[in-house]
Amino acid sequence: MYRYRHGAFGLVSDLALPDLVSDAVVPADPADFDAGAVRLRLRPVPQTLSDPDKTGLLWQVAGDEVLFSLGEAGRYLVRGGQSIEVAPGPDHDSHPDRLLNWLYGSVFAAVLLQRGLMPLHVASLRTAAGLLAITGPSGAGKSTMAGALLSRGHALLADDLLQIDDVAGLMRPESGTAVTGWPGVPRLRLSDEAIAAFGLGHGNWVPVEGRNKSGALLPLGGEGRPDRAPGPLAALVELAAASDAEAPARLERLTGLDAIRAIHGALYRPGLSQALLGVVGLRAFTFNLTARLPVWRLTRPLGFDRIDAGINALAPLLGRQG
Repeated sequence: MYRYRHGAFGLVSDLALPDLVSDAVVPADPADFDAGAVRLRLRPVPQTLSDPDKTGLLWQVAGDEVLFSLGEAGRYLVRGGQSIEVAPGPDHDSHPDRLLNWLYGSVFAAVLLQRGLMPLHVASLRTAAGLLAITGPSGAGKSTMAGALLSRGHALLADDLLQIDDVAGLMRPESGTAVTGWPGVPRLRLSDEAIAAFGLGHGNWVPVEGRNKSGALLPLGGEGRPDRAPGPLAALVELAAASDAEAPARLERLTGLDAIRAIHGALYRPGLSQALLGVVGLRAFTFNLTARLPVWRLTRPLGFDRIDAGINALAPLLGRQG
């Protein structure tokens, strides 16, 4: 068995998870660790749930069970935030990344939601001002901006999924606790052009499959231990492209509906989140997080030759390191 402390939860797995090598632990009391950890087992998984309460394109929910049927990647059954059953697909031996990519993303998201945490679909880095979360639609440049900030000395906590603690507290408007972010899988997907542009070619990059992008993956556990500590979430930044390639980069504070839309856009699989938290619960979380977390929009020209303009505009949110 393999044991990991992944962000806010422990994990005991039948399957070696190479991207979580920096999360591997050897507990002094394995039985005590195992009692509170999520258990991942390789075993047969049903093709469908009987009488599901809610369904999405690739998932079904019935009571405390969430089933993901992902074609050739395999099937996954999450139970009560306590266990994950994995049935690898027929092409697992030739394409192991497919199984792991879904596990690290949607499957972990379901585990988090069932354990009282919220997954955000953001790139997140540690700055002198706190954790900075970067959101935007697919292709907005979240990973590219994360790579640029990584090359400038900011530690990467997540490129895809950031864990937010105390969802129950964030459903109560009177709660005044800080918003805590926990690191996701310590890896970053960038194009070859971005790797070269940011001077990151010294990293241990390996080719991987990716949707709508040819990319490479940096297991950030390479030399030295990656940043795995939680921290206070200081700001959320929504990325937008400038309509004029010569326009200056602009950072503006969002309020009201614009801020709420940005927070909602940062939710990881919002349909699944709504199925597990309920409409009222998800709205309460979104509204209260918006009230507690500064939300900004960075509008900047695209292109590696203009990345400095976006970084400079972000400087007020980066603290002394920017």
